Amino acid sequence: MPTVKAQANRFLQPVQFNDLHTVYSYQKSNWDGTHSSTIFLYIRDTNMLESFKWSKGDDWATLVSANVDWANFSIRRFENHRIYKDGKRNLFAELEVTEPRKLFFHVADIRDSMILDDEHWQSYDFDFAGLGFSWRALKDKSGSFSFLIADAGMKDNKPVFENKGRVQVDYIGKEFVNGKQCLKYKIDGHGLQNKGGYIWINPDNYMIELYRIALPDEDGFVNGQLKLLKTEKLSPAEWEKFINEKMAMK
Repeated sequence: MPTVKAQANRFLQPVQFNDLHTVYSYQKSNWDGTHSSTIFLYIRDTNMLESFKWSKGDDWATLVSANVDWANFSIRRFENHRIYKDGKRNLFAELEVTEPRKLFFHVADIRDSMILDDEHWQSYDFDFAGLGFSWRALKDKSGSFSFLIADAGMKDNKPVFENKGRVQVDYIGKEFVNGKQCLKYKIDGHGLQNKGGYIWINPDNYMIELYRIALPDEDGFVNGQLKLLKTEKLSPAEWEKFINEKMAMK
């Protein structure tokens, strides 16, 4: 599979965003709908995504802020906060690519670094939100491309960040899902332990409408599904109010 330098001409710098301050509400579950939870993805800026992972009744939720590097169509920085019902927010983990392919991460009292196998990488743990966001930068939406998956793991009972391997994305055609005619792609490769699946992309905004992938990304799942439920516009202040109101629910 080609590296990002070999396939750089397949991308371009995005020129417009019609969905700034849009919340994409997703249902995350197994393919059969079990183990369901809700994920809210917020387009805060042209280079910033926020993912709010919340389940009603839980004592805390997760808010991940991600800065996109449009030079490499990948995430440059992650901040993972835990939000509690009393309104407190604690920084749980952070990650930053400070120079080409060199990644620093900090979890609790552990600080370490690693070298990414490619500058063009995505996180499956982030529900491929960065991948969906950068999809709009593809010049040819009916073409193929590949990228590296790098994610957190455990080694010697300590959290580490690892190169999981590359995956290939191939355009198949158009198909109706969620009542919309979407672009359908096959995704598979070593980065998904060769347990891939399919991704459907909305051609109006090039965000993920649905994916079904055989490899689960969290404990308790048999496989992985992410399905768009709805979208709505919220200002940054309304988004913060939205989060606080969810946390206050019993």
